[in-house]
Amino acid sequence: MLELMIRSGTAEVRFISGKACILNVLLITAALIASVCQSGCSGVTSAAPNGNLQAPGQFGASASSVNLGNVALGDSKTLAVTFTNPTNSAVTILNVSIAGPGFTASGIANGTILNTGQSAALSVTFTPSGTGTQNGSVTISSNAENSTITVALQATGVPAGDHAATLSWNASGSPVLGYNIYRGTNSGGPYSKLNASPNPGLSYTDSSVVAGNSYFYVVTSVNSASQESSYSNEAAAAIPTP
Repeated sequence: MLELMIRSGTAEVRFISGKACILNVLLITAALIASVCQSGCSGVTSAAPNGNLQAPGQFGASASSVNLGNVALGDSKTLAVTFTNPTNSAVTILNVSIAGPGFTASGIANGTILNTGQSAALSVTFTPSGTGTQNGSVTISSNAENSTITVALQATGVPAGDHAATLSWNASGSPVLGYNIYRGTNSGGPYSKLNASPNPGLSYTDSSVVAGNSYFYVVTSVNSASQESSYSNEAAAAIPTP
C-alpha cells in the first residue's frame, strides 16, 4: 500500500509493504531554493515528439520535430524518434547524421536494414554546455523512395541549482558500504545513476532538477564486495514552477 501525504509544500512518500525491501521510507522534498527563478528556468517540456512525417505506405519518422524542453546544466535528456518501413520492400539506412550543439543520436547504425513492417528507434539526447535555446536536426539517408528524412530538434539549457529534490531513507538491515541513487523521468524507469560512488549517508540532494518537471527516484544498497541490491520502491517529486 502506498500512502502519500502532502504537508507544507513537502511531499512525504511513505511505503508500507509486506515485501522485503531495503528502504522502508523514502522521503522526497521538492524545495524551491532560489526565491527568484533565473532566466530560462520556466517553460514547458514536451513529453513526446511533435508532428508526423510519415505518409501512408511510405518510409518515414514518427515526428517531424522534437522539442526536448528544458535541460539543466550538468544533466541530459533523451527522447526517441521511431522510423518505420511500411513499404513492400526492405529499406537500408545508409547514413545517420546529427547537427546542432549539444545534440547526439544513437540506436540506429549505418547499414541497418528494415524489412516490411519493421521499425527502429533513434534516441536523440541533448546535453547543454550553456544556457539558452539550441536548434539542431537529425537526418536519415536511405535507399527508400523518399531517400532523405530530416527531423528538426530544439532544446533549452537552463541553470542548475534553482531547485532541488532532497531524498532520505532508512538504513539497510545489513551492513552496507553505501547507497546508489537513481533518477528517471518516467514512472518505472529507465533510471540513471546520479552518484559516482556509493553514498555513505541516508540522504541525497539532487540539485540538477528543472522547474516544472517531474522525477522518479529509486535507491539501492551496495555492500563491501560491491554487490548491489535491487531497486527500492519508487518515489516521485514534482518540481515547482518557477
